[in-house]
Amino acid sequence: MKTEPHLTTALARAAEDVTQTQIEAMTTPAVARTLKHRRTFCYEVYEREDGLWDIEAQMQDRKTYPFTLASCERETAEALHNMILRVTVDNSLNIVDVHTETRAAPYLEQCQQITPDYKKMIGLNIMHGFRTAMRDLFSEENGCTHITELANSLPTVVIQGVGVELAIRHRKAVGDENAGRPFQINQCHALAEGAEAVRLYYPRWYKNPAQS
Repeated sequence: MKTEPHLTTALARAAEDVTQTQIEAMTTPAVARTLKHRRTFCYEVYEREDGLWDIEAQMQDRKTYPFTLASCERETAEALHNMILRVTVDNSLNIVDVHTETRAAPYLEQCQQITPDYKKMIGLNIMHGFRTAMRDLFSEENGCTHITELANSLPTVVIQGVGVELAIRHRKAVGDENAGRPFQINQCHALAEGAEAVRLYYPRWYKNPAQS
């Protein structure tokens, strides 16, 4: 596939970048390695002037070498997949609008045909039965694997980007004594109501397992 002239410089930068790890170092590997593939996910949350929230998500696949697909060729660092999802929610975390784009895919024209179907997400609530509904609506041939993958991480992203902000505002408005139990308690191992973190940082809501 011939690269369009205006993409040449950007691809050259991407080709250089894709060979450099973006993951923080762990222990030193015991054997030499060569980076071959990178998949990235990015999520951003925006507060809108109309009182709603936009969550934008993007996934990309790139390889560190040129390769050939059944449908075309890809240069080093040229996106194999590039999918973008924008979901708009209200303060109750109901989805009120959805936009999707598939900008790169192995079978671009065919892959793009499914993107309008993601409007079916409108009306779902991010925190109540969301992943079950996504599976019912978009499993296997009824959806795009990668757009669905982007969507399935929305609950935790929305909690951080929208839920935390709304909780802070609520506590400021009514005071800690009247704000109720923090929503994150009993939502993970570290914040189980009988866990040490709750005893230390949320003692009002701590329940001693020995006394249960």
